[in-house]
Amino acid sequence: MKIQKIGMRTIKTTFAVFISILIAQILGLRSPFFTGIAAIIAMQTSVSESLNVGKDRMQGTILGAIVSLLFSLVAPENPLFIGIGILIIIYICNILELKESTQLSTIVFLSIILNYEEGGRIAYALYRILDTLIGLIIGTLINYFILPPDIENTLTANIEKLYLYSKDIIEAVLCENQKISLSRFNDELIEMNEDYNILQRDRKLNLHDDCNISDIQQVLKLFKSIYYHMGILNSMDKSLNIDEANRVALEHLFHRELFIEGMDDDGELSLVYNYHIGRVLHNMNSIGDSMDILEDDKESNS
Repeated sequence: MKIQKIGMRTIKTTFAVFISILIAQILGLRSPFFTGIAAIIAMQTSVSESLNVGKDRMQGTILGAIVSLLFSLVAPENPLFIGIGILIIIYICNILELKESTQLSTIVFLSIILNYEEGGRIAYALYRILDTLIGLIIGTLINYFILPPDIENTLTANIEKLYLYSKDIIEAVLCENQKISLSRFNDELIEMNEDYNILQRDRKLNLHDDCNISDIQQVLKLFKSIYYHMGILNSMDKSLNIDEANRVALEHLFHRELFIEGMDDDGELSLVYNYHIGRVLHNMNSIGDSMDILEDDKESNS
């Protein structure tokens, strides 16, 4: 059995739970269990994600607590009213667009309204909110101050991976006359765009260089363009001739002489074919330049 290295996120999660439960015990909170759970949830793949998850969890906790206390005044532990309370919480979450808070809010509602200690629901609700708040704060602070997740480094690595995969696609379509699927390319591009959105949110926390973010944004646009043009090339007749300028650019991209069979044709279809090839190769060249800039910035900041 291969022994895997313990990741930093695992170490930080362990530390966050330890600190959170320790503080909960020192303060005499009733439910350190919930404090630890909140600390675990707060340990996301980026600091901005920790804040977003924390906000959703606090909104859900507070809403569930308020509705449960109101229903406790009417008919505590009545199954019919409990069902109506769940319906109201879900309805409110939908209206306020708090869908990420819905499940937690209903759980908090049930945990409070089914608390059998007479007269203890208000105190339980307040403790429940405090437990969650402490866990979220501790988890987020640890995620921020102790080696915060480097989504920028992840994106840079994925850019390099997609660049190499793009070269494989180009070679298969243009040099080997193959029909290929671009679904993997599209999937990786979608994932990179999601990471870029996280990177933008992290920028507001001053965790990343604005210049690097701008370079990454430009690279993603170039990859989208490559996906578009390669889709067209993949659907065209592979017997068309690649003109001299594109042939030279292809050999420059692969750093070797290429033997590419093609039929001499100066017609309109050949012009369209070479136009799309030219756009792909131009974008690849631009991405290569941007990768060099990102690598230089990484080395200068290290």
